[in-house]
Parts: sequence; structure tokens; C-alpha cells
Amino acid sequence: MISYLKWKIIELDFLSLTILTQGWVWYSVGINELTYSKLWLDSEVELYVYHHITEGNQSLFWFIDFEEKKVFTELIKISWVWWKVAVQILSLWIERLVIAIAWEDNKTIESIKWIWKKMAEKIIIELRDKDFGISLINQDTVKRANTISGDLHTSIKSTLTNMGYNPRDIDRVLLELPEWIDDAWKIIPYIIKELS
Repeated sequence: MISYLKWKIIELDFLSLTILTQGWVWYSVGINELTYSKLWLDSEVELYVYHHITEGNQSLFWFIDFEEKKVFTELIKISWVWWKVAVQILSLWIERLVIAIAWEDNKTIESIKWIWKKMAEKIIIELRDKDFGISLINQDTVKRANTISGDLHTSIKSTLTNMGYNPRDIDRVLLELPEWIDDAWKIIPYIIKELS
């Protein structure tokens, strides 16, 4: 089973990349949109991957860190959640997902593409007792974070990541937004100022 790859990106698109290893073996690896925004052709990368094997197919997926990989592994064990849905769920940002699960916040999970009410409920039930090694923050901060819709959160994060900002730093500032900042036109300049 493949868990690590290193060498050069020779093909890159929105949901996958192709890497050529030192042994001249080509691998196609699935990625999410935030990872895509940080990569470029001909760059050398280290890939910590998940090797997904089914009866008729094998796929590789690359994740930002081991926590994200662990959440993905648990998600694809849930009925109705196949790999493409799991990747889409991770675009929410894993800390926010874990918080939504802990507080049984169906609406945040339902805001993700391809997720309907029953699936959101099932994800919460299946994952609420799992330990992903992520510290939960206080309830007031959770409520504040969840006032930003999933689509707006993703859009802001994608925009700023494309500008070169670290996704983790963006998420940290989003969680600490003052209450008077309530739309994207105010949020993005505020985050840029905080990260400068």
C-alpha cells in the first residue's frame, strides 16, 4: 500500500495531479481545491497519501496533514459518503467540521455540496465519538464561526489561499472575527491586515 511519494509534478488540474517519481513511475493523485491553489507544474513535492483500494479500482489522495487524512479515512467508512463527497466535506476545513459534529450543527454540514439532511445527521452520529486530536474552542467562538455560511467561508478561504496566505492562518483569523465584521467586503481586508 502506498503512503508516501516524492518527486516532480508533471500534470496538474483542479482535482488531481500526476507525479513522476525518481524511479520513473507515474502516479495520479487526487487533491482538493485548496491544495491545488498552492501547487505548480514542475515543482518537487512530498506527498503523504491515502491509498484507497476497492474491488474494481485503486485511487491515491493527498492531504495537507495527518489530521485531514484521518478525518477522510473515517468519512469514507460512512455509507453514502464516497471519496468525492469526502474530499468535498474536507473543503469545509477540518476544525470547523469537528466543531459542527461536536455541537450537532446539521446546518453547517448541510451547506456542503452533495450533502443532504439525512447524510449530515449520519455523519454527526458516526463521527461524534471519534478523537481527531483537534482541540475544541469555546461555545461562543463556535457560534460566531458558524455565522459565516459554508459557501462564504470556502470562497473567502479560496480567494486568500490563491493570494498566497496559509489556509491554517486564514482559519484562525476567521474564528476570531469581531462581530461588526459581517460580509466578505469587510472580512477579506481584515484578514489580510491581521496576517500582514
